Amino acid sequence: MIIKRYLNKEIISTLLAVTLVLMLVFLSQQTVRYLGYAASGKIASNILLPLLGFEIPYLLVLLLPLGLYLGMFLVYSRLYADSEIVVLNASGCGYGRLMSATVPLTLLVAIVVMALALWVNPWLASQKDKLIAKGMTEENILKTLMPGRFHVSADGRRVIYVESVSQHRKQVDNLFIAEEKKPGKDALGKTQPEQPSQVIISAVQGSPLYDKTLKQHFVVAANGYRYEGVPGQNEYKIIQFKKYAVHIPDTALGGSSDRELQEGVPSARLWSQYSKPTYAAELQWRISLALSPVLLALLIFPLSQVKPRQGRYLMAIPAILIYTIYINLLFVARHWVELGTIPAYFGMWWVHAIFLLVAIYLLKSRLGWRYARNF
Repeated sequence: MIIKRYLNKEIISTLLAVTLVLMLVFLSQQTVRYLGYAASGKIASNILLPLLGFEIPYLLVLLLPLGLYLGMFLVYSRLYADSEIVVLNASGCGYGRLMSATVPLTLLVAIVVMALALWVNPWLASQKDKLIAKGMTEENILKTLMPGRFHVSADGRRVIYVESVSQHRKQVDNLFIAEEKKPGKDALGKTQPEQPSQVIISAVQGSPLYDKTLKQHFVVAANGYRYEGVPGQNEYKIIQFKKYAVHIPDTALGGSSDRELQEGVPSARLWSQYSKPTYAAELQWRISLALSPVLLALLIFPLSQVKPRQGRYLMAIPAILIYTIYINLLFVARHWVELGTIPAYFGMWWVHAIFLLVAIYLLKSRLGWRYARNF
């Protein structure tokens, strides 16, 4: 019992340290990414902290198995390097008991990862999309604009510039909007030029407007001019106005790609529509994340075995290499299932089967079958 508490204490401390350091690294990268989105007008700046909070459970799913893997490796390799494993074996604590001492901790991590991957993270992904959409409210359309910078829309057809923004973000000064107008027929049925025309709006002031009926955002330009024409031609329309409403499509992020949309789909729905390759790949990916701590724990005991005076980090490079290959194969298998290259019943399971055979082989070659029978 004392040995189990000692091993689990050492592994947990290393697991928490590794997970915390890696999470800070990845969160800093996400912070830079979201700051770039806020600067380009894709998200409102007031939702940056909540968005980073949504990233923490997603990162835990990926980092907890890695933290457990490295924690077990460092603890067991130190036992071998300091000859403590010899003393434990002489005291009647064989390899089987040492391996079984960390089984409860491994299962606990696997259960936490399973809960996060199957239920918590899909719910958080849907809440994240709602938060981004909610950020674009009646007054928040101007919160995505930074004064003194040109903001390009997601489709690349619109450029917005404001010189200054009021303190409460309800008014802007010196508004400039340049928009490409697609060729087509006007209101009178007259065919427009094949070459797209350009519409430029310059106004002294601007304010946000949200139409609840249309559920669309507008910017009301005040005291300005509207220019429309084809670049390179002399024929231009110039209109002076006191107030002019300009439709501004939402440029907020919201899970535009198929994979981002699937992350917010509940696991029960993925199972009910398992025949779809994309849904099958997403469900298998979530289950694979929960299986990874168990498979990695089986690999650790033979990989951490070093002879005295060889150094505890001798097998660190092979251990990290095996983990890298395992994770990358899971990504590749997921992509193949999404594309339909391999059938869903074969799916990502072959990766787990290969590494289970590798773990059995390493246990046999480095420890011998007699220790496996005692486990």
